[in-house]
Formats: sequence, structure tokens, C-alpha cells
Amino acid sequence: MNISRVLVTVSVVGASVVACSSGGESRATTSVVTSTSTSTTVAAPPTTRVPTPSTSSTSTSSTTSTTSTIPVVVGLDLSADGLGGESFGAESTGVISYVESILGAPTSDTGWLNNVSIGAACPGTEMRQVTWGDLVLTFADESPAAVGTRHFAAYSYGPPAAAFANPFGLTTDAGIGIGDTVAELLIVYPAAAVNDDEFGPTFQIEAGLFGFLTDVTVTGTITSFVGGFGCGE
Repeated sequence: MNISRVLVTVSVVGASVVACSSGGESRATTSVVTSTSTSTTVAAPPTTRVPTPSTSSTSTSSTTSTTSTIPVVVGLDLSADGLGGESFGAESTGVISYVESILGAPTSDTGWLNNVSIGAACPGTEMRQVTWGDLVLTFADESPAAVGTRHFAAYSYGPPAAAFANPFGLTTDAGIGIGDTVAELLIVYPAAAVNDDEFGPTFQIEAGLFGFLTDVTVTGTITSFVGGFGCGE
């Protein structure tokens, strides 16, 4: 796998700004997932991501209990081209409005920050990070997606800060998401690269869409996704 960037966190005025380290060098794969058993069958990823939480309520007029569930968020598919209906390079205000229409107001927003003043080694002169729980969108005025306009440059999803990711259930268009195993990932994306290198256990579905794992065994699980173009390009 040749991941040329990885998200790191820069703390600025109590907010996190996503930056990326450059790494044009080729990486040697230090751990390759293989299967030594020809008789093992791995089940396909689940078709639903709604867990059964511990809360339940009983109507005063009935003895039937109903169990609450966490709804899966739709309209924000994770891809190498963007997030849901918004593509990398799209104008920032429209992207933020689109995500707000699905998730509501963001939990934090850094506003536009000067790259030099925050010490971010990024192209262009300014960047902004808007957060909805475990989903972080990064905007810039320069990236491989666009130059000279404030636009959508990257996103990260996870790792979950609580028991479940918030927003819950974001997946690729093929249904792979946080919590899925390496085995499930490779069933859906046979060409995906899985490595354990200087960045830790990682996977790459295609250029512009990668993430992190608990480990690279077939039972290792996906902890986060990263899409788009960060700093150090």
C-alpha cells in the first residue's frame, strides 16, 4: 500500500485542525493478511448496523416492551471522491449546509485559520475544520481538488469517542464501516491493501480512501476512515 498522507491532530485555540504528513516514499509491507485455511468461510458484512441498546420502555396501557435503537445515518457515504452527495473541491458553504441538513448543527467549528499562524504545513493560506461528533470535515483554499477557492478537501470518521460512532453507521457505498473486520473488508474489496507499518495497522481501499485498524489479522477491525486530500501534498 502506498498511502501518501496520514491525518495528525494540531491543537489550536482549543480546537483540532487536521493536517497531514507527506510521505511520497514507497512503504514496505511488513504484515500481509493471508488465509491458511481453505475450508474457512467468512460471512459477508451485516446488512444492518442498528444495534440493540440497553434502554427499553413500556407503555402504561400495555405490557408490551419496545426497544430503542440507534438509527443509521443515510446520505453520507464514505468515498474517495467525497462524502455523500458532496465531492472534494466543492464550495465549503454548500458542503457544510448539506451535512447540516442531515446531522444538524456541528459540535465545533474552528472558523477559517491562517496556516502560518497555526503552524500547519499545508498548501494554500487558510484552512477550516468543522466537526459533528466523530466526523470531521476539513476545508482549505488549496488542495489537489481545487486552488484559489474555499473548498471541501478531506474528512475523517472515527475512532468512536463512545460505544458507537456518532454519527452512527456511516459506510462506503458497498457497506463497509467502522467495526467491520479485515476479513469482511477483503470480501467486499479484494484489491484493498492491508499493512502494518510506521503508521500502525492501516488499510487502503483506493487512492484517497484509507483508514486504521486494530490489527491486520482477519479478525482485526476498522477503527476509522480518512478520505480526500490533506496537508503535505
